[in-house]
Amino acid sequence: MGLGGGKLRQAALHIYFPSMLMSLGQGMIIPALPALGQEFGVSGALAVQALTSQLLGRGLALIPAGALVDRMGAKPLMLTGAVLATGSAVGAALAPHFAVVLLTQFLWGAGIGAWTFGREIAAFDMVRKDQRGRQMSALMGIGSTGLVIGPAIGGLLADTLGIRGLFWIYAATSAVVVAISLAYRDSGTRRSERSAPIFSLRSIGQIHPLFRATYAILFFSTFAQMTRSQVTNSMLPLYTQEQLSYSATTTGLLFSVLGLTTFLMIVPTGFISDKLGRKWAAAPAAAFSAVGFIALPLAHDVVGIAIVAVIIGLANGLALGAMTIYTYDIVPLHVRGQLQAMRRAFGEVGAVLSPPIAALIATAYSPGAAFWAFAPLHVVSVLLIVFVARESLHRHDELEAHERPSG
Repeated sequence: MGLGGGKLRQAALHIYFPSMLMSLGQGMIIPALPALGQEFGVSGALAVQALTSQLLGRGLALIPAGALVDRMGAKPLMLTGAVLATGSAVGAALAPHFAVVLLTQFLWGAGIGAWTFGREIAAFDMVRKDQRGRQMSALMGIGSTGLVIGPAIGGLLADTLGIRGLFWIYAATSAVVVAISLAYRDSGTRRSERSAPIFSLRSIGQIHPLFRATYAILFFSTFAQMTRSQVTNSMLPLYTQEQLSYSATTTGLLFSVLGLTTFLMIVPTGFISDKLGRKWAAAPAAAFSAVGFIALPLAHDVVGIAIVAVIIGLANGLALGAMTIYTYDIVPLHVRGQLQAMRRAFGEVGAVLSPPIAALIATAYSPGAAFWAFAPLHVVSVLLIVFVARESLHRHDELEAHERPSG
């Protein structure tokens, strides 16, 4: 990724390793949801709302996080997020009622959202613009790997230690991230010299007119991208098990195919984005999403579904940090956190809304129909990126050409 020896060690210790720890925690809770319901005497459907609380906390934390990182830099945000995640995990382990668990999971999501956002700023400040694709692809890929490994570890811990023991383990791993965040030195992080409000749509007006439409397209494309992940996670098990009567083991293998494909795209995606351009990663990601969502309900055997899983895995892999990199290229330095957070928060709306909407469609029609219902979002996304959005890799060259007097 073009990092020097010192920066490489700093990235490994302060960015990549804690990213793995945090993503492991996110994945560990998934297989433990039934145990969570049993521990507190609530239904499985209600226990799943712990994930909804996490998503809400993560989304709502983004707006203030964006303004705070502009004002103070990455370290305070990373430290605050890690402390909040640790405290909320301890609270969940000691919770007397399920309502307290929901509150702690909301706070845990907020902590994860704040830490992750600060981590992205810190990672971007370590590399040049023409290396951002590789940096963000590696960062997102490591996070995805943690999410894939996390469920296996969480299932084992829940079976051996119980759900409260699982929360204690995650509190310990978060505490390690607190210590790492304390030791992180963000002297290289560029801070805004201007005072930015917590939230202001006027900040969009500070984007160069040549790229304002592109920023709006990134809003929409991020929303579509977040729906892809959540609809796949919630509807693929229903499609394979309830609609086609395959086993949970088969479903797990299909997710493994998807996850492996995503992982194998880490290196190619970084080079595509840095060498060919941001659109060369973002547009194919949307295209593969559309193809996968259209084709999945037409696949009825394991081989066919596995092929579609590869297609969706390609979409996931190409999307690793694609919208994030694109946004950092085109927004002004002094409001980069706020504008990045606004885009991400809008995407989180898609993450929160898509599972219940997909569930309603699955109930009224079929789980397969839910994929078709969301496919148009990806079709529109690829058309907008290809034909309307401007390439941002060589942004300064384009601005100079646009502003140079004719003749």
